[in-house]
Amino acid sequence: MPNVAALQPDSGRQQVARSAPADRNLSFHAVLSALNPLQYLPVIGTIYRAVTGDQIPEAVRRVGSFIASALIGGPIGAAINVAIMLAEKISGIDLDRTGQMLLTGNAQGDHPANQAAPVPAPVVHTAAPARPKASPAQAWSPAQLAAYGVGTAGDGAIKLADLRGAEVLNALELLRIRGARAAYARAVNLKG
Repeated sequence: MPNVAALQPDSGRQQVARSAPADRNLSFHAVLSALNPLQYLPVIGTIYRAVTGDQIPEAVRRVGSFIASALIGGPIGAAINVAIMLAEKISGIDLDRTGQMLLTGNAQGDHPANQAAPVPAPVVHTAAPARPKASPAQAWSPAQLAAYGVGTAGDGAIKLADLRGAEVLNALELLRIRGARAAYARAVNLKG
């Protein structure tokens, strides 16, 4: 996932953020990570990568996951793996990255030890709890997307660094939520 700082709005610049070119040198650690069977087990691999921060290339992960699913579940396991992979490609949502984000609680997929402790919400006691009215989410305007450096790929999908389609919108929404949480924490600290 891209760094959240890369998602901050540009001041007038409308360039698409580019990810750094991948380092093509194989290290001993990269080989050991690729040989680790925990990387490829369904669900366990996602948890392992979220907890340790150990990442392997997507192509290696997909092939290893297919082999592990076929060995564990036979033809049914292989068929389920292919169906999930097709659903991910069609929807543009990578379940592994999404699972890691949910487990680590951030949009970057960083190791949990690198994260600040969450700010607890103050408890407010009222006679009758007021239920906020749900408002529909506001769509991102082309100007807002351009301010964050979002561009369009050749096939018409939106892209930002190494994200495409729905992943871009998810990352921007998570950034928006973080900003609201930070503003709320500042407001609470000013009152207290």
